Amino acid sequence: MKRSRTKKQQDQYLTKVDHDLDRFDWRILRALATNARLTNVEMARHVGLSEAPCSRRIARMEERGVIQGYGVRVNPGAIGIGMMAFITLTLDVVSAQSADRFADLVQESPYVLECYVVSGNQYALLHVAAPDMRTYSEFVLDRLRRIPGVKDINSNFVMRLIKSAGGLPDMAAAASAPA
Repeated sequence: MKRSRTKKQQDQYLTKVDHDLDRFDWRILRALATNARLTNVEMARHVGLSEAPCSRRIARMEERGVIQGYGVRVNPGAIGIGMMAFITLTLDVVSAQSADRFADLVQESPYVLECYVVSGNQYALLHVAAPDMRTYSEFVLDRLRRIPGVKDINSNFVMRLIKSAGGLPDMAAAASAPA
Protein backbone atom coordinates (compact mmCIF):
# COMPACT_ATOMS: atom_id res chain seq x y z
CA MET A 1 0.00 0.00 0.00
CA LYS A 2 1.45 3.35 -1.05
CA ARG A 3 1.77 5.92 1.73
CA SER A 4 0.39 9.36 0.98
CA ARG A 5 2.66 12.26 1.75
CA THR A 6 1.70 14.69 4.48
CA LYS A 7 1.71 18.44 3.81
CA LYS A 8 4.93 18.73 5.83
CA GLN A 9 6.60 16.02 3.72
CA GLN A 10 5.48 17.72 0.50
CA ASP A 11 6.87 21.08 1.63
CA GLN A 12 10.33 19.53 2.07
CA TYR A 13 10.93 19.65 -1.68
CA LEU A 14 12.47 22.83 -3.05
CA THR A 15 10.64 22.85 -6.38
CA LYS A 16 7.60 24.89 -5.38
CA VAL A 17 7.79 28.38 -6.88
CA ASP A 18 5.34 31.13 -5.98
CA HIS A 19 5.10 33.65 -8.80
CA ASP A 20 2.48 35.74 -6.99
CA LEU A 21 5.00 37.74 -4.95
CA ASP A 22 5.22 41.38 -5.98
CA ARG A 23 7.88 43.96 -5.19
CA PHE A 24 6.27 44.86 -1.84
CA ASP A 25 6.17 41.19 -0.79
CA TRP A 26 9.86 40.90 -1.67
CA ARG A 27 10.66 44.08 0.29
CA ILE A 28 8.83 42.67 3.30
CA LEU A 29 10.65 39.33 3.03
CA ARG A 30 14.06 41.03 2.76
CA ALA A 31 13.26 43.27 5.74
CA LEU A 32 12.10 40.31 7.85
CA ALA A 33 15.19 38.31 6.87
CA THR A 34 17.35 41.18 8.09
CA ASN A 35 15.34 42.00 11.22
CA ALA A 36 12.28 39.89 12.08
CA ARG A 37 11.70 42.01 15.18
CA LEU A 38 10.50 45.06 13.24
CA THR A 39 7.13 46.32 14.43
CA ASN A 40 4.37 46.57 11.84
CA VAL A 41 4.72 50.36 11.92
CA GLU A 42 8.47 50.11 11.24
CA MET A 43 7.93 47.48 8.56
CA ALA A 44 5.26 49.52 6.77
CA ARG A 45 7.48 52.60 6.81
CA HIS A 46 10.47 50.56 5.62
CA VAL A 47 8.70 48.99 2.61
CA GLY A 48 6.57 52.01 1.63
CA LEU A 49 3.10 50.76 2.57
CA SER A 50 0.55 51.79 5.15
CA GLU A 51 0.21 49.57 8.22
CA ALA A 52 -2.95 47.61 7.35
CA PRO A 53 -1.87 46.42 3.87
CA CYS A 54 1.58 45.57 5.22
CA SER A 55 0.08 43.48 8.02
CA ARG A 56 -2.30 41.73 5.58
CA ARG A 57 0.58 40.88 3.23
CA ILE A 58 2.60 39.34 6.07
CA ALA A 59 -0.42 37.33 7.26
CA ARG A 60 -1.09 36.14 3.68
CA MET A 61 2.52 35.01 3.23
CA GLU A 62 2.35 33.18 6.57
CA GLU A 63 -0.90 31.44 5.61
CA ARG A 64 0.47 30.40 2.19
CA GLY A 65 3.66 29.04 3.76
CA VAL A 66 5.97 31.58 2.14
CA ILE A 67 6.94 32.68 5.65
CA GLN A 68 7.46 29.47 7.60
CA GLY A 69 8.48 30.94 10.92
CA TYR A 70 10.67 33.39 12.78
CA GLY A 71 13.90 32.66 14.57
CA VAL A 72 17.00 33.95 16.22
CA ARG A 73 20.63 33.57 15.16
CA VAL A 74 22.85 32.52 18.05
CA ASN A 75 26.62 32.48 18.52
CA PRO A 76 27.31 28.72 18.78
CA GLY A 77 30.25 29.11 21.17
CA ALA A 78 28.17 31.23 23.54
CA ILE A 79 25.76 28.31 24.09
CA GLY A 80 28.32 25.54 24.44
CA ILE A 81 28.66 24.36 20.84
CA GLY A 82 32.33 23.42 20.54
CA MET A 83 32.28 21.93 17.06
CA MET A 84 30.30 21.69 13.85
CA ALA A 85 30.58 19.25 10.98
CA PHE A 86 29.01 18.36 7.67
CA ILE A 87 28.38 14.66 7.29
CA THR A 88 27.78 12.87 4.03
CA LEU A 89 26.00 9.58 4.46
CA THR A 90 25.57 6.76 1.97
CA LEU A 91 22.97 4.04 2.28
CA ASP A 92 23.76 0.60 0.86
CA VAL A 93 20.30 0.26 -0.60
CA VAL A 94 17.77 3.03 -0.28
CA SER A 95 14.57 1.31 0.76
CA ALA A 96 11.48 2.93 2.19
CA GLN A 97 12.34 1.36 5.55
CA SER A 98 15.94 2.63 5.67
CA ALA A 99 14.93 6.09 4.42
CA ASP A 100 12.15 6.32 7.02
CA ARG A 101 14.43 5.14 9.84
CA PHE A 102 17.05 7.69 8.80
CA ALA A 103 14.45 10.50 8.64
CA ASP A 104 13.10 9.57 12.09
CA LEU A 105 16.57 9.64 13.63
CA VAL A 106 17.37 12.99 12.06
CA GLN A 107 14.08 14.51 13.21
CA GLU A 108 14.61 13.43 16.83
CA SER A 109 18.30 14.34 17.06
CA PRO A 110 19.16 17.60 18.83
CA TYR A 111 22.58 17.62 17.11
CA VAL A 112 21.31 17.76 13.51
CA LEU A 113 20.72 21.37 12.49
CA GLU A 114 19.87 20.64 8.86
CA CYS A 115 19.60 17.58 6.68
CA TYR A 116 19.26 17.35 2.91
CA VAL A 117 18.68 14.35 0.66
CA VAL A 118 21.09 15.06 -2.19
CA SER A 119 21.96 13.88 -5.67
CA GLY A 120 25.27 12.20 -6.46
CA ASN A 121 27.05 9.37 -4.69
CA GLN A 122 25.73 10.19 -1.21
CA TYR A 123 22.20 9.90 0.07
CA ALA A 124 22.24 12.80 2.52
CA LEU A 125 24.17 15.81 3.78
CA LEU A 126 23.80 16.68 7.46
CA HIS A 127 24.88 19.85 9.25
CA VAL A 128 25.66 18.78 12.81
CA ALA A 129 26.63 20.72 15.95
CA ALA A 130 27.89 19.19 19.19
CA PRO A 131 29.48 20.43 22.41
CA ASP A 132 32.60 18.30 21.93
CA MET A 133 34.23 15.46 19.99
CA ARG A 134 33.06 12.81 22.44
CA THR A 135 29.41 13.75 21.98
CA TYR A 136 29.87 13.97 18.22
CA SER A 137 31.54 10.55 18.12
CA GLU A 138 28.77 8.98 20.20
CA PHE A 139 26.17 10.42 17.83
CA VAL A 140 27.95 9.08 14.74
CA LEU A 141 29.00 5.70 16.13
CA ASP A 142 26.03 4.90 18.36
CA ARG A 143 23.22 6.44 16.32
CA LEU A 144 24.04 6.99 12.65
CA ARG A 145 26.12 3.85 12.11
CA ARG A 146 23.40 1.68 13.67
CA ILE A 147 20.78 2.60 11.08
CA PRO A 148 20.16 -0.49 8.95
CA GLY A 149 21.58 0.01 5.47
CA VAL A 150 24.15 2.71 6.31
CA LYS A 151 27.15 1.99 4.11
CA ASP A 152 29.45 4.96 4.62
CA ILE A 153 29.70 8.10 6.75
CA ASN A 154 32.16 10.89 5.96
CA SER A 155 32.69 13.80 8.38
CA ASN A 156 33.95 17.23 7.33
CA PHE A 157 34.69 19.39 10.36
CA VAL A 158 34.17 23.14 10.25
CA MET A 159 37.53 24.84 10.81
CA ARG A 160 36.26 28.41 10.53
CA LEU A 161 33.12 30.19 9.36
CA ILE A 162 33.54 32.54 6.41
CA LYS A 163 29.91 33.37 5.63
CA SER A 164 26.60 32.68 7.31
CA ALA A 165 23.98 34.66 5.45
CA GLY A 166 20.72 33.25 6.70
CA GLY A 167 17.70 35.05 5.32
CA LEU A 168 17.17 35.34 1.58
CA PRO A 169 19.52 35.22 -1.37
CA ASP A 170 19.53 38.44 -3.38
CA MET A 171 18.13 36.96 -6.60
CA ALA A 172 18.62 40.18 -8.58
CA ALA A 173 22.31 40.34 -7.62
CA ALA A 174 22.73 36.63 -8.32
CA ALA A 175 21.25 37.02 -11.81
CA SER A 176 23.69 39.82 -12.69
CA ALA A 177 26.79 38.27 -11.06
CA PRO A 178 29.50 36.83 -13.32
CA ALA A 179 29.35 33.06 -13.65
